[in-house]
Amino acid sequence: MHLLIAIALITGSSAFAEEKKQNFESIFYSGFKTVENFGLINVSLEGTAEKIGLKKEGLSDYLRLRFKNSFAGMEFKEPENLLEAFQDKEKAKRTGNIHVKVWTVGDDYPIAYHIGISAGNLANPRNYETAFLGYGSKQNVPDSVRESISQLIDDLAVAFFKARGEL
Repeated sequence: MHLLIAIALITGSSAFAEEKKQNFESIFYSGFKTVENFGLINVSLEGTAEKIGLKKEGLSDYLRLRFKNSFAGMEFKEPENLLEAFQDKEKAKRTGNIHVKVWTVGDDYPIAYHIGISAGNLANPRNYETAFLGYGSKQNVPDSVRESISQLIDDLAVAFFKARGEL
């Protein structure tokens, strides 16, 4: 009898802990729950990024490719009228966005970089934010930036699907 009660308590407490964890993520990233598709996925460059060979279009294309890999089942479609998408509060809640900002300082060695990602929906575009810092040479920073974008989008996908109760 005591064994049965102990098993019930252990099972119940671990189930409660798991439920609590899901509820925390669900509350913390609540803006992801209403997202039906993504309308904005882009990269912006600051500092010396272009001077060392980074291209906004190429990195935006790479980010969108990584989105397709990490967000299976989620559609990316740019809104026909961006202003209307922001103004229509219901549509804004249903349209997700992902923005990566790459900021570099220096043009030789060392080149310091800050790569930040912000995501959410158009009504709350910064529901999720995180960043990487690093440094390197002109030769290795472009690869480091791509690796960082990959890691950032993978981490975002985990948070996104956990918040929605799909992971």
